[in-house]
Amino acid sequence: MILKYREYLLFERRLSKATVIAYVKDINQYLLFIEFQIGINNPAKANRSHVRSWVASMVDLGLEHRSVNRKLSALKGFYKFLVEVEDVDKNPARGIPSLKEKKRLVRALTQEEMNLLLNQNLFSNDRLGRRDRFILFTLYAFGLRRSELLNLQKSSIDINGGKIRVLGKGNKERELPCISEWVELYKTHCLDWPELELKETLFFDENGNSLEPRRLYSIVHSYIKEVSNIDSKSPHVLRHTFATHLLDMGADLSAIRELLGHTNLSATQIYTHASMEHLKSVYLKSHPRS
Repeated sequence: MILKYREYLLFERRLSKATVIAYVKDINQYLLFIEFQIGINNPAKANRSHVRSWVASMVDLGLEHRSVNRKLSALKGFYKFLVEVEDVDKNPARGIPSLKEKKRLVRALTQEEMNLLLNQNLFSNDRLGRRDRFILFTLYAFGLRRSELLNLQKSSIDINGGKIRVLGKGNKERELPCISEWVELYKTHCLDWPELELKETLFFDENGNSLEPRRLYSIVHSYIKEVSNIDSKSPHVLRHTFATHLLDMGADLSAIRELLGHTNLSATQIYTHASMEHLKSVYLKSHPRS
């Protein structure tokens, strides 16, 4: 059942490999729960109370409500597939409400911290150091997701046209404008990595192989911790920082949505909360009566 569902997500829903891996992992966790905690080895035999018990067990383990809701959503999709394709009678996850989530306040690096992060003195003067700076600059210049950066191809870059093409969630492609500083870093990167002559992938590890997600995370984390005490030091922080800085500088929210590749404006509106924190800070520092 899971193998069929995995193929359905990949080839019919056209979800990214990372998303499919996450969904399958969530469903496997559920199957293990009902087998070893309840004694049911067939998901078709589970009922609504069993699904609710699984949700309660995750809450008891201390999982964030957002993570629980994602797992529940994955399970609902799995059961919907079983009902439609495998002739399963019912969807026991249907109608089970999502947990109330805390409002997320986006944490972003300050402009001063970004200046420190992109300072050449932070990096070694070899091709790995220059690659790392190019990676950080690329994430911040375009607000890319981790998967989008790793999937960047030479053919996606139009130097003469001053733009790049990015393949986002759901295989949706968007075009983003290049700034001149990024173009110069790109040209240097191409000279540093002759592997680019034979491969399409833009970023490589120390051995000349395509960069893996964990290695990318490690690279970004190691540099951010040098300039900031922000809690999260993942590549996604630079995407947050990109959007927050644009908003702080007066960019239109709908334009930011297009640049980020969000389908709905509601996904972009979380950045208005971060910008409000910035406005409060400026107000308290600047108002004569504050």
